[in-house]
Amino acid sequence: MNKKQKNLLISLLTIFFLIEFLCNSTTLMNVFFNTINLCFYNLLPNIFVFFIITDILNNYDFPVVLSKIFGTLFEKIYHLPKESSYILFMSLTSGFPASSKLIKDSLDSERINIEDATRLLTMTHFSNPLFIIYTVGNNFFHDQKIGLVILLSHFITNFIIGLLFKNIFKYEKKDKSIPETKPLPFITLLKTSLIKTTKLLITVFGIIIFFAITTSIISKYLHLNSFSNVIFNGLIEITNGLKLLSLLSISSIKKAVIATFFLSFGGFSIHMQTMSILSNYKINYYIYLLSRIIHGGISALIVFIILSL
Repeated sequence: MNKKQKNLLISLLTIFFLIEFLCNSTTLMNVFFNTINLCFYNLLPNIFVFFIITDILNNYDFPVVLSKIFGTLFEKIYHLPKESSYILFMSLTSGFPASSKLIKDSLDSERINIEDATRLLTMTHFSNPLFIIYTVGNNFFHDQKIGLVILLSHFITNFIIGLLFKNIFKYEKKDKSIPETKPLPFITLLKTSLIKTTKLLITVFGIIIFFAITTSIISKYLHLNSFSNVIFNGLIEITNGLKLLSLLSISSIKKAVIATFFLSFGGFSIHMQTMSILSNYKINYYIYLLSRIIHGGISALIVFIILSL
């Protein structure tokens, strides 16, 4: 397909979605506002605060400090620069797409290169721990233990992925550490961080809303049964997929296994958020996609074994 054909296809699809939106405005507006509420009440508090905190820590060279403590061991195990140990630890507590923001910051400051960034993306895909334990475990499954099992498998598999992908590029050990930089005045830092974070959140939330509306339109024409509809929604946007999964009349073990795959795969909405944040750099998406498929499969298998026993 040449460029003109691609442009024509995109134009026709855009017109189709416009007509669909005009003909089914009530339904799609409900989807729009429900997604806005989800972003505002569930995602905004965590992501906004986290992005501000990471900017402050970066400004005062916390990654350099952390790398002096854990960097040598991290570099030896995963063939990654010492400074990138900070990205792993912060990603553990924050959830996606925060890791891509951290990776972008390290690329901007030249602490890591493109190959390092690609490897880091494969092993720092963490869902927010509170989201897994309370939203998935308590609210969807009404069992916090299931949430803890999913969280454990989700985390363990990321470390396995790091080992599996550590040799995809030749690693050249850096003899010299990145020098500490002079921090910006706090007021200047806060102002800059607020502006940058707001722009980033607009992009992230815009992608989530776009996928929510698009999925709703496509689902209408596919005539999927309940189970297929859950799988389709979960692979596109995990929050809505998990919500629909919780309503299915299947065993809790099957629900937990499917939920684990959704969380570890991330959904194409998360994939687009990640790649949009790193759009200035030539990150190999197919390596990232492969790692997500493997992550989903291994973590789902671990959950199935633990819950079956």
